[in-house]
This record gives sequence, structure tokens and C-alpha cells, in this order.
Amino acid sequence: MKNFLLGAAILFCLFLALPLVQMATGWPPDAPLAGVETTATGPAVGARAWWNGSMQTDFDAWLAQRIGLRGALVRTANQIRFTLFGELPKRSGTQVLLGREGMLFEKVYVDAYNRSGQRPGSELRHVSASTKRLQDRLARDGIAFLLVIAPSKAEIYPEFLPPEADVAGRPARRSNYENFIEHLRRDGVNVVDGHALFQEWKREPGAPRLFADGGTHWNEYGAARIVAEITRRLRDLTGQDLPTVEIVGAVTNRTIVGEDNDLGELANLWSARPLAGPQVHPVTEVQPGTHVPDLLFVGDSFVFTLTNFMDRHGLYRKRNTYYYYNREYFWPEAPNAPLDKRQLDLLAELQGRDAVVIEVGEYWLPRVGFGFVRDLLKTYDRYDAARAATAAP
Repeated sequence: MKNFLLGAAILFCLFLALPLVQMATGWPPDAPLAGVETTATGPAVGARAWWNGSMQTDFDAWLAQRIGLRGALVRTANQIRFTLFGELPKRSGTQVLLGREGMLFEKVYVDAYNRSGQRPGSELRHVSASTKRLQDRLARDGIAFLLVIAPSKAEIYPEFLPPEADVAGRPARRSNYENFIEHLRRDGVNVVDGHALFQEWKREPGAPRLFADGGTHWNEYGAARIVAEITRRLRDLTGQDLPTVEIVGAVTNRTIVGEDNDLGELANLWSARPLAGPQVHPVTEVQPGTHVPDLLFVGDSFVFTLTNFMDRHGLYRKRNTYYYYNREYFWPEAPNAPLDKRQLDLLAELQGRDAVVIEVGEYWLPRVGFGFVRDLLKTYDRYDAARAATAAP
């Protein structure tokens, strides 16, 4: 019995020492954590930091991020909590809410769903008018313009929100989207209204889900139906025989595509697959055209599901994407790179383009283009003023 207790004590001490061993040697390998967090800096030192408690607090935060086997320990604690109590961790950064029937939601979208739109009417009118002015100016150069509004999962599927997120009186409130879309329609901006389309498609008999259970973005099926709308609209706006795509059906399986389980991964369980749920994929038919376009996209994180689908189906010959108008992605080749706006010649970037497509999530409205519309209008104004001055007698 004494030997057993001694052995148990030794094993317990070794177990307690294991995080320090891993921290010092890197062995055994840790399990990485998903998500982004602010890196804690080293603690301030000195008598003042000691007496006011900041040294101890900073040291705790610094050590917590660097302790050995942190990933494995966090995943184990999260897994136990989820398995026994059906709860997701209250993490820093992107917070994930577990809704009804296992559907996950990003908390910031739920908070926005429960608030009335805060943007003043004067701002909405100005942004809509500026967008229309850019659309008209691009048309003078033979370039089509299309604005795509990406819907919020919380707005489309509020029936799956967790009970505690269901705020009384929400149906009587008006969102920024509801206020802004009226200005866009009144001004004649070319819009693919993803919010309205998703509400319509959701009501179709036997309609598949348009968002994955574990994702915050539209799923591949929902994005593909938006792409079908984009290709039809661009064909009409350009007057060119552009390729189009039709969605003729859907297949449901367990294959995760892209970011369809991005919220599930952020839960940092040992296996996020159970949170993903079934995956809906489109069955497509591409109608080739005699003119394959050159497109410039500007958008937020929702834009990648669109462009990844269009890449795979060869719906353009070239595509550049300005991600939040601060990073550039290319197709068919070249790595992504930071966007240096000081060196960016927007008029040169438009040379040879058939269309400019701006995607914006309704959460971000009315930030259409994230500054791109403003900068391009200023560039056009300078160019037009210089031409007018040159032409003056």
C-alpha cells in the first residue's frame, strides 16, 4: 500500500510538472487553438507595479498564454463543459452562441439583430447617392457596377436564436439594412439584395438551409444562388454574352467546404465536427458565354465564398478582390498582398475591367466599399477636372 501511494504521488507530481516541461522543451506537442487573441506583453516591473497590482495581473495574463499544453488543457475543459452541460466557452474575441437545434451564431450579429439601426438618415442618403454617382461614372467608361448585400444569419434564422437572445419588441424595430435599402432602390443603385432573396428562398417548399449550422457566413449553396443572380445581372448590365450559372438542385452530405464550420472551430473542442451539422452543396449548370469578363470585387469576409465558387467554375478570366479595401487577392495567380492605397492607381486598376462588384454584409451597412467608393470618386473628380482644364480654350 505504501509503495502504491508513493507511486501515485510521483505520477501526480510528474503530471503537475508536465506543462512546465512542455513549456521548456516543446514536448509533447500541444494542440493549437483556433481564433485570434491579443498577445499579452511581459509584465511591468518595479516597486510601483508591484504595489498597485499591475505586475501580478500582467504576469498572470502573460503566463496563461504561454503555459505548456495550454491548448490541450483548454480543449479538454471546453469538451467536458460541452459534453456534460451543453455549454460553449465564454471566450474572449469572437463569442459563439449555441442556438436552438444546435445552430451556432456569432454574438455581434445577434446583438445587431436586437438593436434598431443607429445610422442617421443623412448618412444613409449620402452613401446611397455616392454609390449611385459612382455607378453612373463607371458606366461612362463602359464598366458595369453591382452592389451585393450579404445577409446576417441572425436576421434570416431568428427562430433558431438561443432563448436568452430573443429580445421583446424586435419585430417593431428597423435595422440599418431596412432603412438603407429604401434609399438604394429610390436612387436606382444596381443591387443584388441577399437579405430579401434569402427571405424568399427560405420560404420555398423543402428549402435547404442557406447557412451552415456551424458557420457565420452563407453556405456554399446560398452563395451559389447569389452567384447565379450576379452572373445574370452582369450579363444584362454589360450587354455582353457573359457566362452564367444556374442552380438546379442541392446535395446534402457531411463535406465541409471553406468556412462552413468556422464558429464550430472557435469553440475549441477536441472535435468540432459534431457542431457542423449537415452540409448543403449546389448542383450547378454553367452556361458558357462568348465573352469571359474581367472583374474587380470589393468586399468583406462574405465575398470569399462567392469568388471561390466563381473561381472553380471559370466565370471570369481574371479577378481581383479588395478585402475590406486593405488587402488584395488575385485570380488566377499571384499571392495575396497588403493594399498600399498611397501607391494605388485606381484608374489604372479599372483598365480593361468589365464590372466592379461591391459586396457588403448587412452588419456593416452603410459602409459600402469600406472607403473604396469615396476614393474612386475623388480620383474620378480629379481626372475629370484635369481633362476639363486641358480642353478649355
